[in-house]
Amino acid sequence: MAYPGTYEAALSLLEGIGKGAKIVDLGCGRGFIVEELRKRGFRNIAYCDLVDNFDGKVVLMDFNRGLDFPDGSFDVAISTEVVEHLENKYQFFREVKRILKKDGIFIFSSPNLNNIFNRTVFLFKKRFIEFNAKEQPHHVNPFFLWQLPGFFSIEKTAFNRGFIPLVRLPMIRSMAFGQCMIVRCRVKKD
Repeated sequence: MAYPGTYEAALSLLEGIGKGAKIVDLGCGRGFIVEELRKRGFRNIAYCDLVDNFDGKVVLMDFNRGLDFPDGSFDVAISTEVVEHLENKYQFFREVKRILKKDGIFIFSSPNLNNIFNRTVFLFKKRFIEFNAKEQPHHVNPFFLWQLPGFFSIEKTAFNRGFIPLVRLPMIRSMAFGQCMIVRCRVKKD
């Protein structure tokens, strides 16, 4: 389950994508993105995850072992709150590039390690809030924008609304306060 506002921010980055686009939701969870895509008129949607917590039709796959789709299968890949759970994010990025068509769009999210709260905790405790083995045991691989492979070019970044830890007071949507970073990038033409 993603932090509040993450799915909405990811969907806002679909601007300019035609309704006939072939889209895959990598890590569909309970199907929020899939249902929203359908409501917005998209019909050519594939979705997969490690387990089926959605509709009994989820294609099961372990992203640490690759993506079971043919090369160039999709116009758009969406992956919310997945990258930080993977042992090898670079293999995942290579696989996403492989299954996207040339000039394909990749929209993904990850905890925003650049926000003020993460930076402060890191300064004093040498760890990030979202990478605490007791509270988030499945977050194993932090992601920073500079780690995005060179075969993707960043088109836009967005942030969900963050909250002050412990008191949960909402903050503005920005890199300084957002809890999650959502990135829209494009496969660079060869």
